[in-house]
Order: sequence, then C-alpha cells, then structure tokens
Amino acid sequence: MTNPKQMGLFDNIHPITATIRIKENHELLRLAKVIPWPEQIEIAMNARASKVKALVGPEPHYRELLGAVALMSVRSITYRQAEDQIKHYAPARYLCNLMDSSWSPDHITIFDFVQMLGPEGMEKLNSTFLKEAQNLGILDSTSLMSDTTAQEAMIPYPNEVGLMKRFTDLVSKGIAKAGGGASKIKFKVKEISKKVKALVRSSHLFAKTKEQKQKVGKKLYHTTMELHELLQSSLVQSTNIKNKSVIELQRLSDLMKILFPQILHFIKTGFVAPKKIIHLQMSELYSIVRGKAGKSVEFGIKWGISRIDGFAMGFVMDNIANVSDKKFCIDSIQKHIELFGEAPETFGFDRGGYSGPNINKAKKLGVKNVGIAPLGQADWSVSTKMSEKIKCERAQVEGVIGNLKSKKYGFNKPNVKSTTAMIMSGHRACLGFNLCKALRLLNQLEVLPA
Repeated sequence: MTNPKQMGLFDNIHPITATIRIKENHELLRLAKVIPWPEQIEIAMNARASKVKALVGPEPHYRELLGAVALMSVRSITYRQAEDQIKHYAPARYLCNLMDSSWSPDHITIFDFVQMLGPEGMEKLNSTFLKEAQNLGILDSTSLMSDTTAQEAMIPYPNEVGLMKRFTDLVSKGIAKAGGGASKIKFKVKEISKKVKALVRSSHLFAKTKEQKQKVGKKLYHTTMELHELLQSSLVQSTNIKNKSVIELQRLSDLMKILFPQILHFIKTGFVAPKKIIHLQMSELYSIVRGKAGKSVEFGIKWGISRIDGFAMGFVMDNIANVSDKKFCIDSIQKHIELFGEAPETFGFDRGGYSGPNINKAKKLGVKNVGIAPLGQADWSVSTKMSEKIKCERAQVEGVIGNLKSKKYGFNKPNVKSTTAMIMSGHRACLGFNLCKALRLLNQLEVLPA
C-alpha cells in the first residue's frame, strides 16, 4: 500500500472527462421534446433578417442558442450562469442539442442572440409555444381571463435629490470618456460635482424640516442647472459627435431640459409634476398608482396578463401611466383571436373594464359569455351560475401574476439597465412559466411527444 506522504507529483491527477447518462424523466430532456424547434428557429431567422442589412457572414447557432433561451426561462439565471451550465451540465447541453459537439456558447454570444430576438421575437416564441400546447391537447383556448399588473423596475426611489445627483455622476463619467472639446470642462465639472455631493449629504443628514429641505433643494437645483448649462455649451463646441459618450451626454442634456421644470415644480409646490421622469437611463418608465396597502405607487411598466387555461400571455400596454383598463379589456380578446384564430367562449375581466360598449364589442368579436365584473349594483351580463364560475377562474389570474413575479421566473425587478431588456425579461418569464406548466401537465398525463 502506498504511503500518502510518499505520493508522486502526478499520482493524484484525475481525468477531466466523464461519460454521464441522463435520466429520461429529467425536466430538461422532457423540455427538449416539447418545444417546437422548427417554428422557433424560423422566428429567430426572421428576427435576424429584420435587423441586418444583408444576410452575410456565419449564421448564429439557432437551435443551440434557442435552447439557451429556454434554459434561462425555466431557471431564471444570468448569461454567465447559462454559459457555465451549458458548458458543464449534461441536461443543459442536451437541451441545447450539444451532446455530440465540442462547441459551447459564451455569455456574450447568448446576450447578442437575445438582443437580436428583441421583445417582439421573445413574445413570438411564447405565442408559438402556446399554439403547440394547444396542439398537444394540454391547453383549452375557449376560456380567457385577463387583468393588468405593474412590472417594477430595479431602480431607487425617484426623488429630486437622487435624480440631480445621478445626473451629476453620469456627466462626470461621460466627460472623462468624451475627449475632444468636452474634456476642456472636466475640471469645472469636478468642482461642481463636489458642491453637489456636499448638498446631497446636507439634504440627507441635516435637513430635517420641510423648510430646510426646500432651502437645500433650491441650492442643489441651481448648482445642477449650472452644470447643465456648462454641459450644453461644451456640446455645442464639440465636433466629435459620433463618440458614444458625447451622444449619451447629449441625450442626458435633452432629457434634463424636460426634468428640470418638473423638479422646480416639486420644490415650489411640494407636488409631483404630471408625467414626471423617474429614471435618467430608462426614461420610458413611469409611476403607476395602484392604491395597494403599503405600496400605493409602483415604478415601472404596465402590463396586461391573460390566463388561458392556466397558461400565461403577457402584453406591454402603451407607455402611458394612466392607460385605460377598458381599452386592454377588448385588446386582450383581439390578441387571443390573432393567436388562436377564434374568440374565446368565456371571457372574464375586473370592474376596471366594465362598460356597456365593451360588453357589446366583446359579443361582436364572438365571445359567448362576457363576464366583465359590473360596477355598483349593476347586473352581470351572464347567468348567476356562469358569473360564479368566472369569479373563481378570474381569481386565478392573480395566482399566475404572483408566480410570474416570483424569483423563479423573475418578471418583477429584473436586473437590467434598459426598458427594452425589462420587456424581454417579462416575456421570458411568461415563456418559462408556460414551459414549466406544460411539463407538469404532460407528466400527469405521462405523455410526451416523440
């Protein structure tokens, strides 16, 4: 027997390759058999054709990268984690059709592919899978229940002090990278930045009363305005307009022209200005008044969620904070018709969509049982028995929304830095939810497509 203390330098080397047999009932193996790959590859190819000027150069590994998208959907993982799992985790390699390949995508390749798909492509992937679920007999499209919700962004509370400080920080970083004429003012920017930081510290630590906060707020406003004027004069003189940092500084300058009057309005009146900008890098976000206990306002994007026999379909509503639920009530039926080719027999919506014209429109679209909850003492437009059934089914929409917002799917507060990426995260959460739902149903039926 060899003494461990006398082992040689190369005696403890282990092989780094292994032959692994994956269980046939593993969820990722079952998932690979459920997804309609040819239709999804066609969606990805069309997305690429719409984004590039000419279809030249090597094509993306469509099948493999779509497998990576599916993996990220059901596991809610980052691009780097997806890269690691696809490279070293056998079921993930099977899902990506890489069992007999030495190639593996890195996180940049996966990111670029997802960006190429965009929100429209991600929504189409989900729609295609819903039609496949109907073909498999696990989705009944005759019932549609819809509701609205807010997709919150991962941003700090948008108070005026924070927005002005963020503007100062972004200008300081941008000036350092811009070069050319913009770099001439970097020393002045540095001085103003110090003043802003001191005023922000004073506002947070020493301004306790409303009058003190208002006084510090005015000083901070005028100091930040001085920085904005300095930036504007620098941008006028700048000739390097193609520089990314200069383009970003110009965008910030234009945005602050809208935001400064809103900040001044709050400082003078104490009331938030209408359509206030709440984030400098995701300016499309808005505040959504929900009136919930403990959370009266949410900051992000308003979505419409449709529940179709337990599956989810999400739609981004118009980028207007007070977009009407009445409008989405009819839009959800029209989207359903576009996807499945016919109107649902039964439709349910909360009282926010109630109106006589909406009920008539829904019936004209082909809905037999229109279960929009009435306002006040008004009667339901369906029988008592049907209204009770719709109430029970519509309550389950809240359960779907709650699941989408869980950590497993990551619908709420996604760790992204653009509105487009937020929307893609929302559609990917719906796709992941539907994939897992299909696997559970097929597992109960003990049936999988060949």
